Amino acid sequence: PNLTDDLREKEMNDLINILNEKGVLVRNLERIECFDISNTSGTNATGSMVVFINGKKDSKWYRRFKIKTLSSPNDFAMIEEVLLRRMKHNEWPMPDLIIVDGGKGQISSTLKALKQMHSNIPLIGLAKKEETIITSDFKEIVLSINSGALKLVMRIRDEAHRFAITYHRKLRS
Repeated sequence: PNLTDDLREKEMNDLINILNEKGVLVRNLERIECFDISNTSGTNATGSMVVFINGKKDSKWYRRFKIKTLSSPNDFAMIEEVLLRRMKHNEWPMPDLIIVDGGKGQISSTLKALKQMHSNIPLIGLAKKEETIITSDFKEIVLSINSGALKLVMRIRDEAHRFAITYHRKLRS
């Protein structure tokens, strides 16, 4: 009767163990925030933040960001803007883990934003091509496609991507 909850708990425990083994120190994953950028050659650029609580999406915390500082296609600067704007909201609970859609460039930009805000929240990225997890010190974690931890991260990333594209399409139309 608790299959879904049990699967989510196993996925989160697997992810915690894998990240801790690779030097990304996380105690729990009660709140995970994931960020993505969507734009067409820099126009109508948007960012999204989705939140998963205990492995399940919690859409009341979803936020969308219209990119204000750029009109050229620079995903790295856009993700930095979104993270800086998010971190200024002290009234929102802080996440136990941040996931960004992308690889080393997006990780670098996110680290820059976190550093500016004096925050040391654990951070990973998910590079699309090989579904490789990138840590904040740029180590690559390659997991089996059947890994529960990878399925969790992919599900969260896909939701952030869907939410960003939906807002981008709304702005375009």
